[in-house]
Amino acid sequence: MRKPLLAAVLAAGVAVTHGASAAELNDMSWDDIVAQAKEEGEVTFFSWWAEEWWRTAAQQFEDETGIEVNVIIGDTGPTLNKLLAEKDRDEGTIDVIHFGGSATKTIMDASLLHPNIQDIVPGADKLDPKLSAVQEGVDVKGHVIPVYRNQTGLLYNPDRVSSPPQSWDELVAFIAENPNQFAFTDPTKGGSGQAMVQTALFNVLNDADRYEGDTELDEAKVADWDQVWAWFNDIEDEVIITASNFDSIERLNQGEVSLVVAWDDDTSIALKKGTLSPANKLYIPEMGLPGGGDTLGVVGNAPNKAAGLAFIAYLVRPEVQTQMNQMIGSYLARTDVAGQSELIPEEQRQQFGTGWVPAPYKAHFAKEFVANVLQQ
Repeated sequence: MRKPLLAAVLAAGVAVTHGASAAELNDMSWDDIVAQAKEEGEVTFFSWWAEEWWRTAAQQFEDETGIEVNVIIGDTGPTLNKLLAEKDRDEGTIDVIHFGGSATKTIMDASLLHPNIQDIVPGADKLDPKLSAVQEGVDVKGHVIPVYRNQTGLLYNPDRVSSPPQSWDELVAFIAENPNQFAFTDPTKGGSGQAMVQTALFNVLNDADRYEGDTELDEAKVADWDQVWAWFNDIEDEVIITASNFDSIERLNQGEVSLVVAWDDDTSIALKKGTLSPANKLYIPEMGLPGGGDTLGVVGNAPNKAAGLAFIAYLVRPEVQTQMNQMIGSYLARTDVAGQSELIPEEQRQQFGTGWVPAPYKAHFAKEFVANVLQQ
């Protein structure tokens, strides 16, 4: 339950001043940060989903430390607007924000985060090095902590696919030889469909590096995408485009198709619910498929920075990461601990998992797919 003082603060948009300055905090030992965190006594944490998990973790953290976590669930857009509106105050009203790749550019461009927390949080060196460095094309400069990962792969029925495709040419051949047995999601309805479109962009154009480092869409770099839309139109009668990530998995489980693009966490959830046969297998092909994840940051003008860091450190502890994986299916950000059933081995994730193109390109190709493929 939120403390009366904090409720009044949030309602009035006024900050309570306590805790160490940014410079002092980065020079403190971890023991001193924990002591400061207990003195602060509370954390305000924003997320947009998985409320049951965050409240469970918050209660466990409070039981262990005595530090109360006020979990607030809301859409990312209004939360970012609130952070931007409070940016120039000495202290704001949010301590820790949980965010996905699409918000990263806004957050980094506006310098909304406390710097270099990867140098502070214990165990940060055990977290996925890819997501620790770049989130959807944006250099995060050590200012964020990965909390979980998600990875797309090819999910197949081994009774019907004896030799699952590894290369782009093998996938193209599979589609031609097995009409209507390959499915992917409408990219406006699910990220697994976005993974398929991105993989086609990279392979049809034979160029996976042209978008690297961009934080804005470069029109010159999308001028030849018509070749990709032509490829999709050429195979439209040989593939199934599904209505959602889970629709793809359900069609595979029912035997309508034999190979789909799927998320690892959606697959884990379907297996847990019994809506997917455990005989089906998920893997990242050697040609690569994209993955990423979501991150945590301490807000630059947070009133409770030390307590925020302590809560983040708790969330990436091995046993808490494992509990999260079991509860909501999202895969651990840690690379030194295997998740439940480990659908995709860590070695495969590191070797074949690719990053997403910068968010402006993702948004653009989803829109262009609708206009040039679905509406044709």
